[in-house]
Amino acid sequence: MKNRRIPIALRFFVTVLMTTLVIITVSLGVLHWTMQRSFTKYVADVELQKLGHLNENLAGVYLAYHDWGNAIQAQILQIEGDAAPDDYDKLSQWWLRRQYDIALQQRYFYDHTFVEGEAPVINSSTALLDQQDLKVLKENLPSEYRPFEGLKFPLSANQNFYRTKFKDRPRTEEPEAVVNHEGKLNKRIIAMPDQLGLSSRLSLYDADKNFIVGERSEQELSFQPIWVDGKIVGYLGLKSVLGQDDALSINFFSNQKRYLLLVYILTFLASLTAALLLATYFKKPIQRLLNAARELTQGNYQHQVKINRNDELGDLSNEINQLAEILDQHERSRKQWVADTSHELKTPLAVLQAQIEAMQDGIRKATPEHLEAMMRQVMSLKKLTQDLAALAQADAQQLTCYLAPTDPWEVVVQEVDNFRLKFEKAQIDIEIEGAGAQLLLDRDRFKQVIVNLLSNSERYTESGGKVHLHTVQDQDSWTLYVDDSPYGLSDDQLTQLGQRFYRVDDSRTRATGGTGLGLALSIKIVQALGGTLAFEHSPLGGLRCKLSFKKNNDVQ
Repeated sequence: MKNRRIPIALRFFVTVLMTTLVIITVSLGVLHWTMQRSFTKYVADVELQKLGHLNENLAGVYLAYHDWGNAIQAQILQIEGDAAPDDYDKLSQWWLRRQYDIALQQRYFYDHTFVEGEAPVINSSTALLDQQDLKVLKENLPSEYRPFEGLKFPLSANQNFYRTKFKDRPRTEEPEAVVNHEGKLNKRIIAMPDQLGLSSRLSLYDADKNFIVGERSEQELSFQPIWVDGKIVGYLGLKSVLGQDDALSINFFSNQKRYLLLVYILTFLASLTAALLLATYFKKPIQRLLNAARELTQGNYQHQVKINRNDELGDLSNEINQLAEILDQHERSRKQWVADTSHELKTPLAVLQAQIEAMQDGIRKATPEHLEAMMRQVMSLKKLTQDLAALAQADAQQLTCYLAPTDPWEVVVQEVDNFRLKFEKAQIDIEIEGAGAQLLLDRDRFKQVIVNLLSNSERYTESGGKVHLHTVQDQDSWTLYVDDSPYGLSDDQLTQLGQRFYRVDDSRTRATGGTGLGLALSIKIVQALGGTLAFEHSPLGGLRCKLSFKKNNDVQ
């Protein structure tokens, strides 16, 4: 059963969609956790900022009494009369709320009056209360140092003394004046509207955050320090107006589900659009690369893919183009190799066939001379096949070498002596000078290289010419130079030297029995032995062969 393919556009879409959804979900989860954890405290901190005037009043009270307990007790004792058994407890619990109410009235009065001469004048144009209400507020404006002014013990006797709001009387009614037994005007206790309900959530703590008065709470409070002379003397504590359930009720996940669904829909559409654009952006060059790979598999090595991009796809297209060029070169080399090999085999085989047919027809007899000519063709075929086999082994990195301590100069001198007769017959002068070194070499393989180099010099040096062999060595390397006189080589011929079946003078080489494989095989053998073989123009006007080995394998 054939596996179902997943298009690249779908892969991009799923990847972008899932990534975006994960990011959004995690972000909303963090928002959920943050709001649930921090929002109630944030609200309380904002509300504490509205208690600046109360904080200043409490600081002044502490400065006057130097202790919170003393301050509360002293201000309660300012009330005249005989207290009921529970009056002191009631006033202690009421003290902080009363200080808050006083600060609220003072702040409102100061914000809506201005000074004219020495007495404050009511600015009714900016006041929320009318002229009569502000007049009542002015006459009954309390002091934080006398929060219970006008009260008498027992507290039950003051029921007609409280005014919880200004609007509890007819508009035409004038405020009542309360006169004490000394003939002085008593102030009424007037409670300002507490729209935020702060007074019921306030508590007072000392400098060590020990509870003093106010509303106890088990939930986390927000604190505002009270400073006196640069020192914290207490804290105002405020319980948040929002409970855990209230925080959840305003949470993003609880009351904005429609918006959350809309976010997911928009995310889906955005991911789809981005995926299509990305898929289109990447799919076209990928399709071109796929077509290029198909062309290469079909043998069209001249195909080139054009992708003008400065990214990995552009790099991949360049690599594929280079691969196509290399494969094309290898294919042409292979075809040339087959053509050259068949050509080299065809010549001696044709000669042998002609000689054998002549003997079969009785035209030529099997004389020693004729048999020797046939043997030369057989030896030529044998050398060609041996060279081809050695090159094949070298290409497959299977060329066998038996390394042993060897003096390369000794091998060179020996082979020069073996070739001396040939050089004399060709009227070529040969000179040698140098020194040896102990290297790890395969003696037979090294000898094969020297034989090829000497044969090449003998074959391509004109009569009356010269061949010079000398060595140069240092602590790191041993180098043999083989220089000969013209025939010389052009720069183009020099670059092609060492290629298989390449001959500088094809007719001359055939006359001397060359196959065009000697230098190519020598290069492979030298590489297998860990050395290098290079070709340059010789100072003598012909060819210079530079054979070099490093002494890292030097045997002492």
